Amino acid sequence: MNGGHVDALPPPRVHVPPDPEAAGVPRYHKLSFPMYDGKEDPLGWFNCCEHFFNAQRTRNIDKVWLASFHLLGPLQQWYYVIERDTGAPSWEEFKQLCHQRFSPPLTTNHLAELARLPFTTDVATYLEAFLACLAHVGRLTLYQQA
Repeated sequence: MNGGHVDALPPPRVHVPPDPEAAGVPRYHKLSFPMYDGKEDPLGWFNCCEHFFNAQRTRNIDKVWLASFHLLGPLQQWYYVIERDTGAPSWEEFKQLCHQRFSPPLTTNHLAELARLPFTTDVATYLEAFLACLAHVGRLTLYQQA
């Protein structure tokens, strides 16, 4: 009490986590965005992109712009033509276009594709090819993988 007057208490502070889609500068960790040249399967590159986007809280509307900035060589021209002819794609559309253009072709019978995978040199090489194929076929049970 202050001379018969009661001082008002300040309102309690409540922590409200930021909205990742809200405008503003995201919090950047020391991460490097991966470059992509189109010479390898884009699946690994997209996995790295997704980790980067999650860590940096990248807004959906900024993902394609950021990823397209990290395309190398002829991929820059490939993306330029897409953007010029159809406008900037969504992130999901961009991933689908990259997979159509740069992913290795697979049959629709994914188990048969894995079963026919040739063993050419050593176990390590086979395992690498198997995991690359497995990443594209979707979820399989451990029994199906064996």
